[in-house]
Amino acid sequence: MKIKVWIPLVITLLMVCLSSYGFCSGTVKFKRSDFPVVLMYHDIKETEINGFDVSVKDFCQQLDWLAAHGYKTLSVHEFVECLTQNTPFPKKSIFITFDDGYDGINTYAVPELRKRGMKATFFIIKNSMGNKLTGYSYLTEQQIKELSVDPLFSIQPHTLTHADLTKISAEQLQDEVAGSKKFFEDLTGTQSETIAFPYGSYNKSVLDAVERAGYKASFAVSDLGLYDHEARFSIPRIYMGIIMGKNNMELFKKSVLNYKSIPKEAFVERFGPLD
Repeated sequence: MKIKVWIPLVITLLMVCLSSYGFCSGTVKFKRSDFPVVLMYHDIKETEINGFDVSVKDFCQQLDWLAAHGYKTLSVHEFVECLTQNTPFPKKSIFITFDDGYDGINTYAVPELRKRGMKATFFIIKNSMGNKLTGYSYLTEQQIKELSVDPLFSIQPHTLTHADLTKISAEQLQDEVAGSKKFFEDLTGTQSETIAFPYGSYNKSVLDAVERAGYKASFAVSDLGLYDHEARFSIPRIYMGIIMGKNNMELFKKSVLNYKSIPKEAFVERFGPLD
């Protein structure tokens, strides 16, 4: 009888311990080589028009290659959990991000990601929602709300206006960083744990503002370790677009496989129409 009583108690205690142990395990002090591959997309189109576009065909090939080679996509919460607990990321982790919030996300990227059960995080510009700027359409507020309740997807801030955060006043900087955090938390009912810097541009003042606002991580497009901040506040991302040589699949594979040592040129944003 006593054994029967103790078994449920032991199981309960074990479950509590495992849940508190979390998604990640162990302990690590982060440096660039510890991070999973982080991909930065902008828009997905039938045919590339701009330097930051990726075609639907190439996007699908990239996702299929990742799946075939055992890569597991992370949610923003899973990514942040490893950072804040100082625990190693699971092997072959990959973090897929999209900047700006173009409607090609909803039209093309989301269906393909759902089809494969892959997770992604969308960094949205607040003032661009529902707008058409320079011929590009953006996700509407309603579409963003709908994406935010899908367990595969996360909505995070890309600031209010997409200003270069290194070229504005301290007051504007506070508004762009803290204001966008509050806006998207109110809109989606979920926590804004991370932010992506417009143009990948930042300095010490920007990193200080991000940390004060309560973000747990921030994403750039450059190398780690600048301005003596923790690595988690200047996480580099591979620029998906013209840097891939019109989305050359072999270059994509090399970039993913050699993420820890690829040249800094792969972490530079490039805009402008394709020739």
